[in-house]
Amino acid sequence: MKKRFKTNKHHNKYLKIISFILIIYIFFNLFYNLLYNLYLSKLTNEEIINHIIKNTKNNKNSFNILKNPQYILSDDFTIKKDSINTVKEISDNVDIYIYSTHETEEYSDKYLEVYNIKPNVKTISYILKDYLTDLGINTYVEEKSVTDVLHSHNWSYKYSYDATREIISPYIQENPKLKLIIDLHRDSSSLNKTLLSYNNTNYARILFVVGEEHQEYEKNYKLAEILNYYLNEEIPNITRGILKKGGPGVNGIYNQDLSSKSVLIELGGQYNEIEEINNTLNILAKCILKYIEGIK
Repeated sequence: MKKRFKTNKHHNKYLKIISFILIIYIFFNLFYNLLYNLYLSKLTNEEIINHIIKNTKNNKNSFNILKNPQYILSDDFTIKKDSINTVKEISDNVDIYIYSTHETEEYSDKYLEVYNIKPNVKTISYILKDYLTDLGINTYVEEKSVTDVLHSHNWSYKYSYDATREIISPYIQENPKLKLIIDLHRDSSSLNKTLLSYNNTNYARILFVVGEEHQEYEKNYKLAEILNYYLNEEIPNITRGILKKGGPGVNGIYNQDLSSKSVLIELGGQYNEIEEINNTLNILAKCILKYIEGIK
């Protein structure tokens, strides 16, 4: 009886030690996440995206309860400035203007839970801006909220293009030398349509949309054709082509009547992950550079 009693007492001692360690671990985990979320709350959208791109890596196959930010994204999810042969100086004039009519369209947040971020087209615009800036292309991402304009007029979501027009018209008029105006969207197609695997790398596929309900839409279509060609030259089938839209039940203009330099890009779909989006943005930026060099 005495021997059995000692064994139980010894066993209880180990349970107390394990419980104490577990409590410390849980406390540390909670404290760590609290501090990290406080840090993120101080950042703007652009700073958050930059933080994710430049300071994180992903280890999908490892189990990490803390989900340390250094292991969230893959090795490929970085902006490598040394991959660019010559970093050009940025001019004073804005070359590229990026906005998102449907700014709340979201992508998969897989591996991003720790950031409390649901990546959307508004925030990934800053990733594209970073790539373009590294190539010496002066880029501006519209900061005004389409949602705010909708609310101010008490408009429903279907009036998003009207709300966007209020925002972008003055900027386009004040910057007549813009070389490209991008309305960045996310498609709602299935993953088998929006995902491309090429040379062991996954890409979110691009679909160009051109509205036919204005007189000079052919110029917008020609622009889409050029970008579509450059993209598929870099990565075969990275695009899903160009979709013309007109007739009853569709917008048919998409504010492309404001400039022949306007293009609507559907980048991936709701099931695409941020890495796939990033890989495509890298290619898109290079193709935009080709386009700009071609019109000089």
